[in-house]
Amino acid sequence: MASRLTGAPCAAFALVLLLGCGDDGSGEDQVVAEEPNEGIPYLGVDGEFTSDPLAVDCPDDPRNPGRVALKQQREMSFFSDREGKTPLAEGCAYSYEGFAPDPHYFPEYPDSVWLQFALTAGGDGCESFHFVIMRPPHGDDAVKHMHLRYGDVQSSFVDLLDMSKGDEQDADKCNPWWSVYCSAGSEGCGG
Repeated sequence: MASRLTGAPCAAFALVLLLGCGDDGSGEDQVVAEEPNEGIPYLGVDGEFTSDPLAVDCPDDPRNPGRVALKQQREMSFFSDREGKTPLAEGCAYSYEGFAPDPHYFPEYPDSVWLQFALTAGGDGCESFHFVIMRPPHGDDAVKHMHLRYGDVQSSFVDLLDMSKGDEQDADKCNPWWSVYCSAGSEGCGG
């Protein structure tokens, strides 16, 4: 009499066949990147954020937009000032392209993961923000903070991620690619 695996036992057996058994021989557990903010609407990419004037690293660097408006993970607007009166690019439409671990801080810090967005449509200025990666809004209580990097069409997600490896391109100690953005109207939200 033949027996047959069904349901969950069958799926588990298939997964073991697909992935194999045992460890990778390194003697260490592998840390796997997980999508940040899973289960939070729009992965938290919704709302307005301003650069933190109390952040120690170059809060007024012109490469850091003063205000970023995120709309339901699909649209972003960038302003040079914290008040949102001087647009750099408005109504830029994006597709979510997944997430990637930070090449410098992951796996030591398992939550060091970046969301990746690619421009799909937009008006004047949007091409300067063709690729956007962000450490999504996170933190305690009502005040959240995030980190943001961007590049034009000549850039790539890899280029933006690799900025974690150092700031050799700047002669000063300012690394704008670790800029801190707080929930709009807040400051001193951490980093």
